[in-house]
Amino acid sequence: MPLLRTLIWSAARKLASDPRVQRMAADAYEKARPNVEETAREIRDAAREASPLDDPGAFARKVKDRLTRKD
Repeated sequence: MPLLRTLIWSAARKLASDPRVQRMAADAYEKARPNVEETAREIRDAAREASPLDDPGAFARKVKDRLTRKD
């Protein structure tokens, strides 16, 4: 198992240092950024309506409802 883990980490480091992969990752990030920001906003709004600490079930339902509803 340690050998496999070492090989995977080595491959990941090599990919992460490749400028082409870095460009692709930056492009993917820029495309996904509006969706990530909108989702974060929805989760913050759900947390204002139902406290995730006091009532985690209600919070989870609010988040699910907000993220799965069709606009």
